[in-house]
Amino acid sequence: MVDLNVVAVDNHGQAVTDLTRDEFRVIDSGKPQIITFFRHRDSGLEHTPQLEPNEFSNRGGNNVPRATLILFDLLNERFGTRGMTADQLVHDLGSMETADFVYLYLLTLDGRLFPVHSLPSAEGETSPPGTGPWTRQIKPLLDEALRTVLQARPVDIDEAVRVQLTLRALDAIAAELSRVPGHKSIVWLTDGIPIELGPRRSDIGDWVDFTPLLRQMSEAFDRSSVAIYPVRQVMLGSPENVDGRNRDGMSSIATLDELAGMTGGRPDAGKDVGAAVRQAVVDMRTSYQIGYYPPEKNWDDKFHKLRVTCTRKGVRIQAKTGYYAWHEKPGARTEQAINSAISTRFDAAEIGLRASLSPNPNGRRQLRLDVHIDAHDVILTHEGDLYKGHLRLTIVGYTVGQQVQRGPVTPLDLNYSVEDRDRAVQQDIGFGQDLTLTEDMKAVRLIVFDRVSNAIGSVTMPVQAGDKRN
Repeated sequence: MVDLNVVAVDNHGQAVTDLTRDEFRVIDSGKPQIITFFRHRDSGLEHTPQLEPNEFSNRGGNNVPRATLILFDLLNERFGTRGMTADQLVHDLGSMETADFVYLYLLTLDGRLFPVHSLPSAEGETSPPGTGPWTRQIKPLLDEALRTVLQARPVDIDEAVRVQLTLRALDAIAAELSRVPGHKSIVWLTDGIPIELGPRRSDIGDWVDFTPLLRQMSEAFDRSSVAIYPVRQVMLGSPENVDGRNRDGMSSIATLDELAGMTGGRPDAGKDVGAAVRQAVVDMRTSYQIGYYPPEKNWDDKFHKLRVTCTRKGVRIQAKTGYYAWHEKPGARTEQAINSAISTRFDAAEIGLRASLSPNPNGRRQLRLDVHIDAHDVILTHEGDLYKGHLRLTIVGYTVGQQVQRGPVTPLDLNYSVEDRDRAVQQDIGFGQDLTLTEDMKAVRLIVFDRVSNAIGSVTMPVQAGDKRN
């Protein structure tokens, strides 16, 4: 299945939240597709469920449902625009009402990533969201970071190497963001990089077109559910401000537009920093999920162009403009999603979960795990007389020394009648399993992955000392 995240806005840039399946059209390589499933996602509509004693949920205040990462690109910004960008960052971020799930990194002059306010990690160096608006301290934080990274003597890097360092850094950011479940965005503050190099600037003495490489990179961003929002910081009156070309005549705006389009971001290099960050945050909160099954022959390891449109007038659609139809090993996406969920200290909440651990009378150190999976968050496709879903579950144990003990992947394939589906929607999808824990186990995490929609949920439960004594 091809899974699309689609943002719809009106002429004023405001989200349109009442569209239906019939108002969307999907064209894959020039051929219309049948939309198999459709869902409006709005994190603002999620509610925290009422919990029973000793019950835990991933729909609380400690999960990371999305992330917006700001990349201040010192490597590709000219000296004259760096100060302007820094001042705008301080002004716009300092006035944000909330900074939850917003992070800031620098791309240094030698191609390294330097965190000003870093993503949450498994070790938890960063305070959880909600403990305070870090942007209130943006000026001293950014000043200290700039002093640190600009102390080193600038390295003389030619244009070809600069492009390679930039693409490598973007690839590293996508890998880092893959640890955060859900949809993410990168607001890239930059002057841009060329989409091609002429014979005088390339190391092979011939024209070099970076478009195929950008398309391959877009697959990594797609797997990590990352969209790019470029903000091109070019000074008024400069030649680049006129036609978007660098001093060798190669367009950098084309590169930014290409990456934005292929990742489902906004190909608008003229926005200011604050507007771009606010738009990215809003787009991550509410969107539509559209899925369709292309013909089997379409999985040909080639790039396929996509076009998503809406029949309602005045609605502008934002979605990725293509994808690589790679052949994947069975279970590859499941493994990637589970590994990402294991590596972060926060729970994923795309699939709502409630779970509890209770002593099992059958033996020492045994617990009973009971789980309720929110059926509203699971794709059940209508096939004949049945509604089918395909979930994959994994149980992970965390010891006192932060060692991870991972269990096998358990398939939970659903075959519901109409009555079964209605009952699951009203009462949730149930799952239970007996667990045997070691003495040093301090927490258990259940991970649920929907193979149809690529949505993921996880819930972590602490293990009390008394639970293991029985």
